[in-house]
Amino acid sequence: MQQAARWAAALMSRIGLENVHLEPWHLRSGWMRGRADVELSTPPGIPLNVTSYGWTGSTPTGGIEADVVEVSREAIADELAGAAGWTGKVVFLTSRSSKGGNNPTFYSEFVKLVATADRVHAAAVIARDLRPGLMLTHTGPVTFGDDTAYEIPVLDISDEHQKLVERLLEDRRLVRLRLNVQNRFVPGPVQATNVSGEIRGREHPEEIVVLGAHLDSWDLGTGAIDDGTGVAALLGAAQAIRISGQRPRRTIRVVLFTGEEQGLLGSRVWVKEHAAEVPKLVCALVLDWGQGPITALPLAGHEELKKDLTPLVDFLNGIQKFRLADGFLTFTDGYAFTLAGVPGLAFYQESPEYSLVGHSAADTYDKVNAEALARNTATIAIAGFWIADRPNRIGATWPLEEIPRRLAELKQKTMLETLGLWPFAK
Repeated sequence: MQQAARWAAALMSRIGLENVHLEPWHLRSGWMRGRADVELSTPPGIPLNVTSYGWTGSTPTGGIEADVVEVSREAIADELAGAAGWTGKVVFLTSRSSKGGNNPTFYSEFVKLVATADRVHAAAVIARDLRPGLMLTHTGPVTFGDDTAYEIPVLDISDEHQKLVERLLEDRRLVRLRLNVQNRFVPGPVQATNVSGEIRGREHPEEIVVLGAHLDSWDLGTGAIDDGTGVAALLGAAQAIRISGQRPRRTIRVVLFTGEEQGLLGSRVWVKEHAAEVPKLVCALVLDWGQGPITALPLAGHEELKKDLTPLVDFLNGIQKFRLADGFLTFTDGYAFTLAGVPGLAFYQESPEYSLVGHSAADTYDKVNAEALARNTATIAIAGFWIADRPNRIGATWPLEEIPRRLAELKQKTMLETLGLWPFAK
């Protein structure tokens, strides 16, 4: 990650951005993935395809054998009552319904389940991320609010092997697993780094349009899609603006965040450390939803932007089909700005394969669509420059005391609870 930060800073300088610098911040601890081997021992069977979730623990050295106890994904709150029976067993989440998706309620309950399993010393938790994929596993954090660590292993499992175990459990078979999971925690604090550079405004340099993407990625693949294409599009957009020779009225600041995958940690730190600038932030435009073409810009509760941005929509439709939309893209760095009252606008992209590729071993360079990347780069360059160059500043930052009320009215409370940010904390 530190090598990537140095690379990004060098490239920003090479394309002519100003005030290029690194902004260090710290995680409470580090984590390194090790082996994760699981196989059926009763009945005798095949190795199961699993992957550790981030910041989760290990089995004793050499591995263990443990019985499986079934927990319904659709009834986690009820199942917690039986947690005393989980000690020494593998807590295996099953789903008998197509309705049990990766929704905010599930994420919130899943955090409670893992914390409870950790407390009662379960052998492990196995819970499949419901993204598709032929024998693919996916990784991610257990909790999005902070870098909380868990002592027990928490594992994702491929869809096919999830169904295999479910069939055995349906037949009332005793299911016993042999597990050897060896991850490692790195004592903290551990330094992470945001990277920043800007095109300084010619008339109102103190007013800032942020262009954001995240430099970190999960380690199963190379992060080409999540969020390499976002980083490339932002840097390409900044380069295009510099090559044009035009300087906007307001400052355009390109920020590449880290710690996004652990819960928007780097962008939340950035907003906190730049609190004095928050009233002067016009908006943050973030790209982090796959590698497909940009199709829309959700306004994240800032309805006042509809009138302001309509002329921009007409202009961008000359590049690719584009519209304004309601709603939020919550699991992006744009949401960190929303929590500070700033319009945190994360572009919608048409990326049907994103749920398959993201956080998996399939997130590799061969997935990049060069034409889509080029059009996205142009879209961001024009949108960023257009907003920064308006004669009058667009939009409005919410007053600090009004942010909790506005977010509650916009039905964001459940999501904020999932992220560990409610009771409200900016």
